[in-house]
Amino acid sequence: MLIISQYELSELIQKIKEKSPFEFKENQRSRLRALKIIVSKLYYSLDYKNEPQSSREKVTQMLLYHGQFNKEEIDETFRMSSRRTTDYSIEFLKHHPEMARIEARKSKEFPDEDEEIKNEELEKPVETKYVFPRYT
Repeated sequence: MLIISQYELSELIQKIKEKSPFEFKENQRSRLRALKIIVSKLYYSLDYKNEPQSSREKVTQMLLYHGQFNKEEIDETFRMSSRRTTDYSIEFLKHHPEMARIEARKSKEFPDEDEEIKNEELEKPVETKYVFPRYT
């Protein structure tokens, strides 16, 4: 039996496709640790930098399809690794075009608009991103 952190990404995906259970010690702590490792490996295999929310949704759907973990456990795993930031992803800027405009005007191409940008930055929305440990 492999330790869950020793699974390669391809092995994780194969287990999900086949709906074969991940093997770990049968206690709550081991279960949650295994889920965190699985989520981390799947999440980092996607375009998480540009699309953190879409990546989260894809990982959640894969794991729900697999069936070994429930939505609450998966959501809690993401919640525990969430970080709020104003370092926006492309996905966030697509959903918030006003922020895309402000971010574009911050560039050196528009130095005359610095004062207007400062006024608009007072109430910046924040984006949620996820930071997991990396397992190799």
